[in-house]
Amino acid sequence: MKSSRIIVFGIAAVAGGLAWIVAGNLAQPPAPQVVEVAPTVPTTRVLVARYDLGIGERLSEAAMEWRDWPEENISATFFSEGGTPNAIRDLSEGIVTSPIYAGEPIREPVIATAGRGFMSALLPAGRRAVSLRVGTESRAAGFILPNDRIDVILTRVERASGRDNSDAFLSDTILENIRVLAIDQTFEERDGEQFVTGEIATLELSPGEAELIAMADEMGELSLVLRSIADIEEDTQDMNEERVRSLRTGGGDSGAVRMIRFGISGG
Repeated sequence: MKSSRIIVFGIAAVAGGLAWIVAGNLAQPPAPQVVEVAPTVPTTRVLVARYDLGIGERLSEAAMEWRDWPEENISATFFSEGGTPNAIRDLSEGIVTSPIYAGEPIREPVIATAGRGFMSALLPAGRRAVSLRVGTESRAAGFILPNDRIDVILTRVERASGRDNSDAFLSDTILENIRVLAIDQTFEERDGEQFVTGEIATLELSPGEAELIAMADEMGELSLVLRSIADIEEDTQDMNEERVRSLRTGGGDSGAVRMIRFGISGG
């Protein structure tokens, strides 16, 4: 009996010790956790592009949105929601004069709007914008868009210069690889089919090329020929300059444009 009491007391002692340890652990507060909090960066909502915008592209309200931007990185050329709350409406229909990438703030100097150098903002130094009327039946007219590259063809009539004193119709490429700045486009319907036509094209030219176009426009009908994107890097400047030099040296007694075919001067 005595030994059984000893066993009972031993078990009670062990249980008490375990209870004391558990109670001590419960009473002891957990070690504090260190949480690093990043400092708050002041931001301002500025106008950014929703997607990539290329040179000559026309802005729409869908192309712009307000987005938080760190105040320390805001330029005076940005549009802020607080300072220009109507910027999305005011810039709509503006022309992009320098590439803007998705998420990039839209800056005032790269947007041309009516009354703020709308067309002159698109012109590099030393270049001219010249508008001309092209034939309504020009096959490429419905496909030509701003920033495309085109050739200009002059079609003219030489009276009594063919066989039997008949009239001769001649077509010559007078300028090559010319950048289109703008072209009016209208939708027409003929024989139940809809298609796009463009009658007035605005081209980027050198001063000499502008003189050549002005003279050619008086000589006959001008047509635009769309170039392949694979050909736009082709260097045709020397050929165009040769045509301009021909104009300035008279091109013959009549002062007409002397055509250059395959690099060979002809009448």
